[in-house]
Amino acid sequence: MINPVDFPSNDPLELAEQCLALISTVVNLDDTPTKESLQFILHEKMAALFAVLYASNG
Repeated sequence: MINPVDFPSNDPLELAEQCLALISTVVNLDDTPTKESLQFILHEKMAALFAVLYASNG
């Protein structure tokens, strides 16, 4: 079985949607440890998004 987590997305729209979902969750979450974990994931997704956007412009 293929695990979709193993394949990072290179689609800027998909990455942007993932970032928005994570932001919405972090803003509405009260559990500090979970919030911190999701913020780390958000940081990684944003870095991936910026890398894809930068690569498409250069």
